[in-house]
Amino acid sequence: MQTTSQRYFSSALDFIEQCGITPLVVLQAIDFEEFSRYRKQQRVAAHYYCALLDYGKEALNDPLFGLRLGNDIHHYDYGVLGYLVESSENLAVAIQHLLAFDQLVANIGQTEFRIEQQRATLRWTPQVQCSEQVVLRNMATWLATTKQLLGEHMPEDDQAPNHISFCHPFTTAQREEMIQQLGCQILVNQPFNEIVFPSELLSLTFRSENPQLHQTMVAISQQELSELHANHCLKDQIIALLQRKPDLQDCSLIQFANVFHMSPRTLQRQLKKTDCHFATLLDDERKQRTLKYIGQMRLGDLSLLLGFNEQSSFNRAFKRWFNCSPRVYLSSN
Repeated sequence: MQTTSQRYFSSALDFIEQCGITPLVVLQAIDFEEFSRYRKQQRVAAHYYCALLDYGKEALNDPLFGLRLGNDIHHYDYGVLGYLVESSENLAVAIQHLLAFDQLVANIGQTEFRIEQQRATLRWTPQVQCSEQVVLRNMATWLATTKQLLGEHMPEDDQAPNHISFCHPFTTAQREEMIQQLGCQILVNQPFNEIVFPSELLSLTFRSENPQLHQTMVAISQQELSELHANHCLKDQIIALLQRKPDLQDCSLIQFANVFHMSPRTLQRQLKKTDCHFATLLDDERKQRTLKYIGQMRLGDLSLLLGFNEQSSFNRAFKRWFNCSPRVYLSSN
């Protein structure tokens, strides 16, 4: 499941608030009022993050909202990764850590890095369907962060970066504004989203270099990444177990907690860190089996297969999934 950190999501929410729209109004608009009840370290599903940036574009009537949001980045918006990057020796080390730990901020895209002769390229490919606002923020954030870290060592605007490419077909006026904002050539409607810059920048020392802090941040980042992978692994294991069961009778939180030798509360807490609940995983599996078997067996038998004790419970779930009754669905398909 693709997610972002709470801090990264909140930084966008805070930026919109600075523009005059309260968080409550925003969260209601994207149907995510639950965020106000999130626990510490709980992750935010990618579709909420994408919806937030799209809302910012529409509500503020700003087609380059993601660009302005990215330019407003602060190292603490990245959480522990921000402090790790800031304390790095140089850009080469910072990019190395970005490639290793960017999932801590958001695992919604794939980052690649390569050096060819005197040019270096940082490329980002989204793993989820997202608008141009997500890409704009990502690319602008990288550039703004680099400028902050290099400080007075940053070359003249016409020297770094060489250019920034976007897959999206921005208008001529939008492209000209991006050139002014980012200070480099902008290519649109390209095969990749990438920043190309002189490789000589990689060895320039950061003014915020801090070897002692850096070592500490590496250790913390490794621990947090291990926990993130463990939590996602737990979710994947539950999904696999549900898929292998011949029927979904007796699929309770207590039963699955016993499988993993933990209390139901602990299991729920671990799943919440990936913005997930056991009930949601069970509901998703029921919906998928409904699509697979409806029309192939009696509705009463299908209801039992899905683990519903009463036909009326299945009917209510079906109406929630497909916005119609099982019989209406069958008659129209």
